[in-house]
Amino acid sequence: MQDQPPHDTDGRKGPPGNQAHPAMWSSARWGLRLRWSLAIAASAVLAAVAIRAYQNWAQPAPSVPAPANMNGLEPQLRAYVAEKVGWVRESPRDARRQATLGLIYAANGLWPEAKLAFHNAIQLDPKEPLARLYLAVSLQETGDQNGAVALLRQLTARFPDFAPGQYRLGDTLLRVGATDEAAQAFQRLIVLAPKEWRGFAGLGSARLQQGNAAEAAKLLEQAVQIDPSAKLARHLLGQAYQRLGRTNEARRELMLGMNALHYPMPDAWSVQAPQHMRLLYDLVDMARQYAQMGHPAKGVEVLERALSFNTNNPDFLVNLASAHNSAGQPEKARPLLERSLELNADSMPACVALSASCLALGLTERALTNAERAVALAPNHAHSYLAKANVLLALERDAEAVSALETARRCDPKNAPILVDLGDIYLRNLDQPRKALAAYQQALELDPTSLSVCLRLVRLHSQLGDAQAAQASLEAARQLAPDEPALAALQERLRQQKAP
Repeated sequence: MQDQPPHDTDGRKGPPGNQAHPAMWSSARWGLRLRWSLAIAASAVLAAVAIRAYQNWAQPAPSVPAPANMNGLEPQLRAYVAEKVGWVRESPRDARRQATLGLIYAANGLWPEAKLAFHNAIQLDPKEPLARLYLAVSLQETGDQNGAVALLRQLTARFPDFAPGQYRLGDTLLRVGATDEAAQAFQRLIVLAPKEWRGFAGLGSARLQQGNAAEAAKLLEQAVQIDPSAKLARHLLGQAYQRLGRTNEARRELMLGMNALHYPMPDAWSVQAPQHMRLLYDLVDMARQYAQMGHPAKGVEVLERALSFNTNNPDFLVNLASAHNSAGQPEKARPLLERSLELNADSMPACVALSASCLALGLTERALTNAERAVALAPNHAHSYLAKANVLLALERDAEAVSALETARRCDPKNAPILVDLGDIYLRNLDQPRKALAAYQQALELDPTSLSVCLRLVRLHSQLGDAQAAQASLEAARQLAPDEPALAALQERLRQQKAP
């Protein structure tokens, strides 16, 4: 007689002592098997990771690129690079450190070294698309355009949803004349980043090169709508309007796009680049940009970090002092400027900045002395006369201030702000609205994109009783800045003036 399976107390078959339903027993066995399978799979993954890590560590560590001529670098940059090279050498297999070193080199124009660092980062972390992107940029900057294009094509094929890669590919292809393929990249960028103006501007530029000005204009109008301050898009839109025969609109857009600079699409690494800049020229430019954006104190911070490396650099001292003046710190600017003049007694910029510091400190006579010294050093430079005019205005010598501004205007006849200053003095100080009107109109001829001049003309025409001219100036202002808050109030003022 064959052995019978053991029975439970209730007569059902199952393992000894098991009181569960057979189906539940099957589930329990399956759960056990599943747990064992997951454990085996996890072990396999961990083993693969361990093997990969062992392979990485078994290979020689990548070299850490460093400039061959460290002594040829600016002092502050040399110190920063030496510090960061040592930091990477502590952990050369760290992809993040290698990439950071590459970014430091890129931010300071050391592209051959950047190329090596980004190559190391790719080898250490093949899944990071930004390392490939910046290696392609490094290839471009070192003259290997074909290599850059090939790498960008590989990048976008492997990471098709990486928007910065699509932008760089499209931008690079436009430069080499491959407009059809560039258009495809920008079309993909528009899908991935519909609020990025560069996608529409890039596709518009491609259509412009293909001879389709009408479609280009529509795309570029979308780019400008997304970012009205995008000068490159404005410039391209002006070109499109020119080809379409829209002359007046073209002139306006070309003026708005004047001096357009090429700024690539931001990415997670590019936003970190400014903190790594150490070249003096870049730091001074950064401080000026902060001042223009209304954050002069940030400019002071940028330049103060460089002071210990440039204590005997008279030009740097002037720039730092100017940043202090912009930040409302003339008491800090003054000693720097006096030191600068000790190093270079013939510095017109130092005299102009010292005049401004003294004026802000209430030392008007010293301010005037330094302004006149600036005029003597640079009699053909507008800034000297502008400094003198500012002091004369503070002394309420308005007629003399006008004379100084007129001389500044002759030195720099295309400087629209000088005419605006003249108009303001004629209107507010000398009660000569007709002369003010002439000055504002000349300023607008030089710069048709000046919103502040258009608004001044609206008010002045209204004051002079010329409602038609005031309305025309208001429309010009509306074209430049349709969302300007002052427009509604000015429009209501004109409406009330017309009412019987």
